[in-house]
Amino acid sequence: MRGRSYWFIAQTILLLVLPLLVEGCKKAEEPAPQPVPQQQAQRPPAQPPAQQTPVPAENAPAPAPTPKTTKKTAPATPPPAPASQPVGAATNSDVDPHKAFGSKNALVTMEVFSDFQCPACKTLFTTTNRRLMDDYVSSGKVYLIHRDFPLPMHAHSRVAARYARAAAQLARVEPVEQALFQNQEKWEQSGDVDGTVAAVLSPAEMAKVRALVKGGTLDPMIDKDYALGQTYGVNQTPTTVFHCKGQTYPFSGIMTYDILKQFLDQLLSQK
Repeated sequence: MRGRSYWFIAQTILLLVLPLLVEGCKKAEEPAPQPVPQQQAQRPPAQPPAQQTPVPAENAPAPAPTPKTTKKTAPATPPPAPASQPVGAATNSDVDPHKAFGSKNALVTMEVFSDFQCPACKTLFTTTNRRLMDDYVSSGKVYLIHRDFPLPMHAHSRVAARYARAAAQLARVEPVEQALFQNQEKWEQSGDVDGTVAAVLSPAEMAKVRALVKGGTLDPMIDKDYALGQTYGVNQTPTTVFHCKGQTYPFSGIMTYDILKQFLDQLLSQK
């Protein structure tokens, strides 16, 4: 009887915890929005298929739901990146070049709204975005923009965003982002973002980063990204907003590389 009781308790705990593992990080005060699909005039919108592969491990991404494609209409107050304009005009006018990768003239632009303290963002960065850089960004097919979206419930995410932005000014964003995500659990507990970054930069580089962090010029950039995310309805990290030929396709959560590849190939093949 005792064995059955333990098994019942374990099943109950698993059912309660599993949804927390597979979801991205969300604002505590409101649920993630559900975009309403709208009919397009001539051809059906590109849609990545639903992923059916079960989760093999704790850090693996959850089965990806089919993103709902939306054609954004201009709100009463135009956002910084109006989706009704061609992709180049929609996203490239307000981009920190130190946090953007690839060609501005790429057919597809991806804006990734991310939080360095979010476990789902870590998974996306380590399992998907590195292959994306090699296969699509470096070849000029995709213009990738990192957008800071530090959630209020994460005590150290804004600090981490400051250090990453400072390192970006020195063209050292890649090793710093890798260090922040790979050591996320450590600095999340200790709050030692400075020490995590110092481990991958030279003393001279670290002195410049600290000066930039203390200078107060980085927060307005982070706030601008956050405000832009709100115009898209972002309240969960990671959220990726795709732009292609004047259309906007938001996707919240982790997208595996295979699903992402299918979706990008659909967009790139559109005439």
